[in-house]
Amino acid sequence: MAASRTRLLPIDAFAPVFEPLTGRRIGYVRPYGNVGDALIDWATRQLFAEFHIDWEICDPNADRAEDFDELVFGGGGNMGTRYRNNWELRSRVLALGLPVTVLPQSFTSPEERPYRRVYVRERASMAFCPQALLSPDLALGLEHDVGRPPTRGLGVFLRRDPERATGLRWLSRDPARVCRTPQEYLDLAASYERIVTDRLHFAICGLLAGRETTLLPNDYHKNASMYETWLKTLGCRFARNARAAVGWRTAA
Repeated sequence: MAASRTRLLPIDAFAPVFEPLTGRRIGYVRPYGNVGDALIDWATRQLFAEFHIDWEICDPNADRAEDFDELVFGGGGNMGTRYRNNWELRSRVLALGLPVTVLPQSFTSPEERPYRRVYVRERASMAFCPQALLSPDLALGLEHDVGRPPTRGLGVFLRRDPERATGLRWLSRDPARVCRTPQEYLDLAASYERIVTDRLHFAICGLLAGRETTLLPNDYHKNASMYETWLKTLGCRFARNARAAVGWRTAA
């Protein structure tokens, strides 16, 4: 039996982001990031195709401004000054002198720059950018084959980087270090019946695969706000730490 294809939110949820780009030559600038950001990139390319956007990759260090009508900076969680590589990349993008749209992002601090439009993917980030437009994380629009049954039970996957919030030492893996591609990310999530993680896009992979998924906090508002804004209604759970998340099933 062929696997079905699914996305977590309907295509219409993304129309406010992509319809303003139609009829224009779009240069797409990919942020620096990890495999979760690669999942967003995959979804972005699908959504460009769905909305018939005329686009190509833009390298602000090499491409000419006259090749494009507008630039878009990819979605993720790197607005503000915390991630200097992306802050500096956006500086080079703006230096081309074209209108710039920022696809759905999270802010870690204010960034008062002359963007044409800024989309935020969760409500808490609007405190740093009040003029932003709320729109889903683009990975919620990824269309993906689902049909593989799980082969393992519980998987606890915790990050090993500065965004980690929990102080507990668990025998767990960081899925962003285990997986190199978004397909590997999806396959790893699909192999478990139940997932506990503080990696936002690994949790989204679990939801795409139809798995019981619990999201934990990271060290700023991103995960909790994404849960409240979108993921709660998609069947995700939220726990303050891994011990509490694992204890739900134990208590049951």
